[in-house]
Amino acid sequence: MSQPAPDPRTPLCSVVIATWNTRDLVADALDSLARQSLPDTTEIIVVDNGSTDGTSELIRKQFPGVVVIREERNTGFAPANNRGIREARGRYVLLLGSDTVVRAHTIPVLTGFLDAHPDVAAAACRLVNPDGSPQMSCRRFPRLLDAVATYLSLHALTSRYTMRGFDFHATQEVEQPAATCLMVRREMLERLGGFDEAYTILYNDVDLCRRLKNDGGRIFYVGETEVVHHGSSTTRTAPPEVRLEMYRNILH
Repeated sequence: MSQPAPDPRTPLCSVVIATWNTRDLVADALDSLARQSLPDTTEIIVVDNGSTDGTSELIRKQFPGVVVIREERNTGFAPANNRGIREARGRYVLLLGSDTVVRAHTIPVLTGFLDAHPDVAAAACRLVNPDGSPQMSCRRFPRLLDAVATYLSLHALTSRYTMRGFDFHATQEVEQPAATCLMVRREMLERLGGFDEAYTILYNDVDLCRRLKNDGGRIFYVGETEVVHHGSSTTRTAPPEVRLEMYRNILH
């Protein structure tokens, strides 16, 4: 079946970044986006989740084209992203971590892949550490055994879950890529209601990918491009009440 012609007034892509006290890192992420060969209609939305480090002020000063949504308190990863998704107008929504640096052509590669594969609901790419080594960013959907083995460090029992031996340079269908860099068709996000806010901080991307799959959408890892991910920059500095919420998400 042929696809309807896209409305030229609709942005091709909306980049949504939720941030909490990662001012310098989010500035690096926005700077990397500014160096991309992006379509003119691309919009960038940053949801500042109650930061106290001057994040909003820096973005408004250095990146005046970025839409900044300021929350008065830290509502959690899922609610903040949902706020950005509701504001997004693009055909595709790129959920992007605030602690990332986007390589050149990453967004055109992902939008091009989704354009060419209308049956694919979402696409992710390779995540690498600052030294260039790949991160284990794709998983299979977890079972109870996987959760128990992971948190008891019984690594010999987790090879199925962690997809040990994964080919980071091969484009392939996957179950659960991290939402650190995940491009999703906006109509699917709207139909599913975005992230389930019961998962405020952790496992929200696992749940979203499962619901995308249950809705008939395919999810692909695209091995042609990559994003640098500093990793856990927010959770490492989380206060006790936020860490408690993280453990509640894990239990849920």
